[in-house]
Amino acid sequence: MATNLSNSEQIIINQLLDTGIFTSSISKQTSQTKIDVINSLKQHSVQQKINHYLENLIGIQPENHQENLLLLISSTYESPEVVHVILATLKTIINLPELQNNRDDRVVEAAAVIRQVHSEVVDLDEKEIYRLIVKIFVTRFQLFTPDLPEFEETEHDQEIAEYWDVDDNFNLFAQAMVNYLNRQGKDNQKTEIQRINSALLIHRFLSPNNFPNLWMELLKHKEEIAEQWSQLDRFDLECGNNYALLLDRTRQPSRSKQAAVAIAVAQEIHEGIPESELMSEIKKVTKTVLKKSTVSPSLVKQALLEFDLIKIENGFVNPTPIIKRFTFSNDSIGDNQ
Repeated sequence: MATNLSNSEQIIINQLLDTGIFTSSISKQTSQTKIDVINSLKQHSVQQKINHYLENLIGIQPENHQENLLLLISSTYESPEVVHVILATLKTIINLPELQNNRDDRVVEAAAVIRQVHSEVVDLDEKEIYRLIVKIFVTRFQLFTPDLPEFEETEHDQEIAEYWDVDDNFNLFAQAMVNYLNRQGKDNQKTEIQRINSALLIHRFLSPNNFPNLWMELLKHKEEIAEQWSQLDRFDLECGNNYALLLDRTRQPSRSKQAAVAIAVAQEIHEGIPESELMSEIKKVTKTVLKKSTVSPSLVKQALLEFDLIKIENGFVNPTPIIKRFTFSNDSIGDNQ
C-alpha cells in the first residue's frame, strides 16, 4: 500500500539514507526550511509515517532519541572491530575535558582522540583507527568536521595538526547509537523485497551473478519496488537485461579524467583480460581518451573498482553488466583529477 510522503518526510528520509542521521537542534545558521522540517518531526503522525515507510522499504526503523534519528543500513557496522572503534570513539569524545561545560568551541585534536581510542582498541593500529573514524564520523555521519588552524609563516617548517569540530548533537547521537547496538540481533527477519531494497542501497547494482538468490524475486516484484522508491521523489529503478540499479536524480555524473578513462577501459576489455595486463591496458586507453593530458593508472584502476565497472576474480578481469549504460565524451571530461 502506497504511503504518501510529505515534503518534510521526504527530506528527513533522504537525509537518513545519505548520512544515517537527522538531528533536530536549531542554531542561528539553521534555515527556516530546515526549522519547519525539524518542527514537523515533533508530530507523532510524522514519526509514524517515516517508521512505516522505512520498515516496508528496508525492514528497519530509525532509532529515535529526542527527535534525533539514526539509521544504519550497511553491514559495515556489524564487524566487531568497527563496533569497538565506534564505542571507544563515543566514550572518548563524551569524556574529553575540553568539551565539558557546554563550551562554544568544540574543536578537538584528531591525534589525541586516535591515541585514546587506540588505548582501548589495541588490536588495530592508529592508522587503521584513523581511517575508520574518518569513514564513520567524518564522511558518513558528518559529526566531525575537519578543522585546520591558521598558522603564521616562519622560516622553519611547521607540522600542521589536524583538528575536528564536534557536532553539538554528538551526545544525543551517542545515546542513539548505543540503543541501536543493544538492539542488534533482535530485529525480525527481512522479507525478500526488504532485502532487495537494502542491497540496492548498499551496492551499486544487482545482477544474476552477484545476487542470484534475489534476482528472480526482483524481476517478479520490480513494479512494486519501483513504486516504493518513487515515493521519495528522487530514485528511479532501472532494470536492464542482466542488471538493476537505483538512479539517483540528485547525483551528478562524474567529470573526472579517471572516471572517463575507466569507462573506456571497461568497454574496451569486452570478454575480459588477465589481471596482469590491466595496467598496460589502462595506459593504452588513456592515450586514446586523453589527447592533451594524462592521469595516474592507479587512479583509473581505483575508479574501475569504485564504480563497479570491473570484477577481478581468479586472476582475470571482466566488465560488469552496468558498463552497457555508461557513456563518455572527451567534451565532458573535467579538469580535476
